[in-house]
Amino acid sequence: MSDLLAIPILLSPDIEATTDFARSCGFDVESFGDYAILRGHGIELHYAHTTRPDVCAHTSCYIRGGGILALHATLRSLGARRLSDIASRPWGMTEFYLHDPHDNLLKFGMSTDELPAGHSFPEG
Repeated sequence: MSDLLAIPILLSPDIEATTDFARSCGFDVESFGDYAILRGHGIELHYAHTTRPDVCAHTSCYIRGGGILALHATLRSLGARRLSDIASRPWGMTEFYLHDPHDNLLKFGMSTDELPAGHSFPEG
């Protein structure tokens, strides 16, 4: 059996604004009218057009992996807007958050136990 991969499909009322945001965050973009595929930083996200922009503020996805510290540094150096600081959470994860232009929440995390030696972050 092949490995399976789950890829979130987030919603966007403005695919062009979403793809502009993605490019500014270092993603490669393929756009197909009302649908876009973002690839970069070892991540793939899909966006579909919606006529209900209110839904976006109630949508999120979780991206987990050991590369989040480097990704956060890259996003910060690119000037990503609405990028949170990294924080260790009470549930044992170290995370940061990024909101896209339409309020979809991208959560990035790794197990706090897997942090490299010498790395610690305030609890948030």
